[in-house]
Amino acid sequence: MILAHRSVFSLLSLLRVALAAVHFQSPSDLQGVEYDFIVIGSGVAGGVVATRLGENQDFKILVVEAGPSNDDVFGIQVPGLQPNISMTGTRIDWNYTTTPQTHVGGIVDTYGRAMVLGGCSSHNGMVYTRGSRDDYDRWASVTDDANLSWDKIFPFFFKSETWSGPNDPSLPEIGHYDPSLHGTHGNLNVSAPYHVHPLNDLMVKAIQELSQSSDEFPALLDMNGGRPIGMGWGQETVGGGFRSSSATAYLAHTGDNVHILLNTRVTRIVPSTDGHLSNDHPNASSLDIRSVEFTTSQTGPVYNLTAKKELVVSGGVINSPQILLNSGIGPKGELQALGIESLIDNPSVGKNFSDQSSLSVGVSTSLPADDFNTTAALAEWLESHTGRLADPPFLAPLGWVRFPATANPFKDGSQDPTAGPNSPHVELVFKNIASTPGQETSMGNATLIMTVININPVSRGSITLATSSPFDAPIIDPNGLAVPIDTAIILEGVRSVQRLFSAQTFSSSVFGLVTPKPDANGTLTDEAIVDYITHNMKPYLHGVASCSMAPHGADWGVVDPEFKVRGATGLRIVDASVLPFVPSGHTQAPIYAVAEWASEVIKSSWK
Repeated sequence: MILAHRSVFSLLSLLRVALAAVHFQSPSDLQGVEYDFIVIGSGVAGGVVATRLGENQDFKILVVEAGPSNDDVFGIQVPGLQPNISMTGTRIDWNYTTTPQTHVGGIVDTYGRAMVLGGCSSHNGMVYTRGSRDDYDRWASVTDDANLSWDKIFPFFFKSETWSGPNDPSLPEIGHYDPSLHGTHGNLNVSAPYHVHPLNDLMVKAIQELSQSSDEFPALLDMNGGRPIGMGWGQETVGGGFRSSSATAYLAHTGDNVHILLNTRVTRIVPSTDGHLSNDHPNASSLDIRSVEFTTSQTGPVYNLTAKKELVVSGGVINSPQILLNSGIGPKGELQALGIESLIDNPSVGKNFSDQSSLSVGVSTSLPADDFNTTAALAEWLESHTGRLADPPFLAPLGWVRFPATANPFKDGSQDPTAGPNSPHVELVFKNIASTPGQETSMGNATLIMTVININPVSRGSITLATSSPFDAPIIDPNGLAVPIDTAIILEGVRSVQRLFSAQTFSSSVFGLVTPKPDANGTLTDEAIVDYITHNMKPYLHGVASCSMAPHGADWGVVDPEFKVRGATGLRIVDASVLPFVPSGHTQAPIYAVAEWASEVIKSSWK
């Protein structure tokens, strides 16, 4: 069977190599080659930008990726194998950890970031949610750039997307999405994949029941219309039973004017070899930074290339600020303390890091465990790319709850942290149902594992350097729960789970929370929930804002609305790190659209 996997996989890899960008395994292979643009990182943003720039055959583009090809990892292709590849400790993860979290019992968490072609789009849970229209309008307001507003960005969702239908032709698709909200001619495959489970029908009935007495859980046909509030069906970057990523949807369809250098670590960006001071900024001169240093190992030779036009940093929320800081772009005092020469003194680099807070909860149930025979499922996937492994490893329902202004989180006068009335406060993810034989706390013999996420956190953290070595991991501090309302919102999210399962529809199949655990009388106090939160909350790996965008002329922020790094020419950042606030949902869909817009901005500069 393993040989069969490899033969199928090898054939697919050969076809992609024949049709796509030119891949290199060593920097020495690039000798004598000149590039107009060098893109650092091949994740969602890097893949989009490199591909769109490559549409101009007069441009020659190099993408530098620290990890291997996505084609080298079989599990990346198969949606249902996502848990096997997303764990830290693998060769395609940076294997980061956070600092001890002061407000979460001193916990040190893993912080997964992919190190592979396609970045986190080759590694993540594939959830495709755009957030609320309020998010984009707030970004536009904060950055003083209307181009980031919902109405202006929305066409770029269509440009990036092709709706791909169900993962299994035998499963009905009607009622799982709104066709008017989705593109049909873009690069990225998006679908509403699901597998049959009793929870699906029960959830539909429960929402109908609860709607008679409450507006907390409205039915939501499609979460991607700009107001994701209600209970609906998850959408994923999956098409034809395969994961769709920036590597498969974008970089795999470029011409030979796009080169990809794999397994190569960028150590610094530096003033270009013909470096000079440029006066194109009205108030100050700026450094011409178009050169990049990179190597394949800590002891190997360091290479230098200069882009004829621009460098585009797309390393993501962790690596982009790290690269800038190692290069001397950041808070001058902090860098000098590490022996790093300051090129551009910018106190905002690595600051204002924002990530959503998540809490795993368990609900006792007699519903069947969401189990399947992996061997049989893999055989089916190899045969037809259908079956359980053609579906991401989650249950189909997905929920978004907005609390009223009178809800508990706001009774102490705390300001609503969302961007507006179209934005939910929490996301409810229905992960899986696991067998729990001998469970004594309820009638059920299985546990529905859920995640409650505070998707608009107020707390802010930072990305800083531990040492001057680019091979040492940076200090990652999400600073979760630093502001009390973040805890209060998760608490209300747990109560929302209880209200959902109080529906009579669930009375014979779902029996209440087991984690956090009620007391001997079956009572679960607010204090007990808060104690559980403050010892179990984790960052949800949807970080933004570590290189935040600010208006032209602002005295804060790292990039301007054209994605240009303040104080530099020839240097832009395009990735999640530039978003000033996290969206009301997962980050990959917004980044695809923003990167499409950024590509237009860059191309328009070089007509």
